[in-house]
Amino acid sequence: MTSPSSSLIYCGFLVLTVLGIRALEGSDGPTSGHFLHTVQMDQQGNYIMRWTPYEDYIDIQLEVATHGYVGLGFSPNGGMKGADIIMGWVDGKGIPHISDRYAIGQMTPVVDASQDVELVNGWRNVSHTTLRFRRLWDTCDEEHDMLLTSSTTRVIWAYADEAPKTTESTRLPYHRGQRGQRSLYLKVNAPPTVTRDRDVQHWDVLAPNVSLPNDVDTMYWCKLYKMPTLRQKHHYIGYEPVIEPRMLPFVHHMLLYECHGTDTEKHLEQWVDEVGAQCYYNNMPQSWDACNMPIVSWAAGSQGFSLPEHTGFPLGEEHSGATYFMLEIHYNNPTMIRDLVDNSGMRLFYTPRLRQYDAGVIQFGHQVDPFLIIPPGREWISTSHCTADCTRLTLPQTGIQVFSGMLHAHLLGRAIKLQHIRRGRELPTLVQDEHYDFNYQQERVLPEERNVLPGDHLIVTCKYDSTKKTSTTYGGFKTTEEMCLVYVSYYPKQKLAECFSRPDIAMMLDTLGVQDMEDNTLVLNMFTLPNFKMSNVNVGREAQKLKKMRNQTEAGQSYTELKLSNYLHILRIAAPPELKGRTLLEFLDDGALWQHEAMVKTLQERVARGQYEPHCALSGRGIPEGMPKKGKYPPYLPYEAPKAVCHPENNFNSGRRNASLGRPSY
Repeated sequence: MTSPSSSLIYCGFLVLTVLGIRALEGSDGPTSGHFLHTVQMDQQGNYIMRWTPYEDYIDIQLEVATHGYVGLGFSPNGGMKGADIIMGWVDGKGIPHISDRYAIGQMTPVVDASQDVELVNGWRNVSHTTLRFRRLWDTCDEEHDMLLTSSTTRVIWAYADEAPKTTESTRLPYHRGQRGQRSLYLKVNAPPTVTRDRDVQHWDVLAPNVSLPNDVDTMYWCKLYKMPTLRQKHHYIGYEPVIEPRMLPFVHHMLLYECHGTDTEKHLEQWVDEVGAQCYYNNMPQSWDACNMPIVSWAAGSQGFSLPEHTGFPLGEEHSGATYFMLEIHYNNPTMIRDLVDNSGMRLFYTPRLRQYDAGVIQFGHQVDPFLIIPPGREWISTSHCTADCTRLTLPQTGIQVFSGMLHAHLLGRAIKLQHIRRGRELPTLVQDEHYDFNYQQERVLPEERNVLPGDHLIVTCKYDSTKKTSTTYGGFKTTEEMCLVYVSYYPKQKLAECFSRPDIAMMLDTLGVQDMEDNTLVLNMFTLPNFKMSNVNVGREAQKLKKMRNQTEAGQSYTELKLSNYLHILRIAAPPELKGRTLLEFLDDGALWQHEAMVKTLQERVARGQYEPHCALSGRGIPEGMPKKGKYPPYLPYEAPKAVCHPENNFNSGRRNASLGRPSY
């Protein structure tokens, strides 16, 4: 299979305000120049956006197949209302024009009294219009301009076949449906592509023609792979997703895990040539539990990732890496379309030219289970912890250097952040997104590497919006269920792979008014992550699963709905009497429960800042000795970020017409 082109895998990403320096001479204008990022906004390739983030502003170039106007906007929600909009065109005499505007609804954008966009240049040829402009991240126009940050920006775009008569025009030619919206990280510090030096090789890890079920809307598919045979140590340095265009709507995310443990060849080699199995179900081989350290995390909207030049993931067990890997693909087929066969995956790039540091990945967040409970019809906060005990037991004295992070939630997710606490004092947030978009998830490089030391406490907070839902949402694997995860890349590589928590189950039940369960042991131990050891794998049971996998390959696969909340059906309430005999799922699904505002408020307070159950696991899922079973929210002095002071005199409309482009933010 060929690697995907930019038209195959791309994520929306755009902005809307603009600016200008002096115009350059020449009717045809210069070429596209050196921009750090390029995004194709539409499927046809008629609208191209290029940009480079600088310390104080963004430099943008639009290349659009029209001789009419070109519009670009920053929107709070992806729509017109409240959007900060830039419009520009090149007239018949070759003169470029730019206009800073704002939208109050589905009508012609209003000309902004404060023109905070500066035109660098503009030109057109027989088919296209090109506009280049600049705009400060903070224009000081709080009324009509959007403050652009490192969080996700919803960018709207449009173009028409005709241009307005003047920059002040109140009536504009209609775009006739030539419009759209994308989410982008405008301040991202590095391009997601790997430099193709001569010594860079690639390894394609692809699904083996997996048939998607037409009776289940969500499926997780797992398969084992063995790395290519290498004579010396190599570093994995980046990847590209490989997805056929027709499968883009159905592939939600992909993870590639390292597999670690004793006698991996004995237990894992037999699975390499097999088609795979449904993940996290009883037909998944027990030995695959050893695969829990992700080195690649791709989600909808991502274009891939390139590691910083001083880091690389070691390949091969003999070099502190892994020899066996497990690919996990989450398929989402909500309308259950028939006859979908997929061979998506990823192209991994590796090199014998070793980098300075071996890199690793740690997963933080809420343990994936149905006790992530989000009531209907309200905003909700989930908090999870990586405890000081876990980092103290697993990190070296000098700590680790974090260089990137990827945030992950599902449809209700609105904001995610990873806090950093040290000795009772909060440090600057490690990574966050205040405008999280489920359809745009891209790993992001931190502006500066951050040191995490043993004894540091990390807190993951997810904000959800269920105001449009009438039913309870639970944690789980389905797109309609929820997650709260952060994948952090760092160096030097350590054995820590997972650092999760969940609210204390007994505390939650008590808050909800459940006094007793028929089987408290079953309740409290449900979804408790085990201390896995490869030596405990049942070889006979593995042989049975191997035979079953081969039989299903010949006869056709069968699938089971993977909905974790269904397990709450086997948990029955014993007291109080009015609830006796009801299953926990029936109780939590009852809309009347969530009408008790005082109880819901208390539950939110305890879920966000109450007692919790920590989970700390090494590569291969071993648990370090000395981890406590319970944890309490740590007291700390909140971090106060320096107050941003806006300087209107620095704006491009206040005399800095010939200012230097300055230093890029990367």
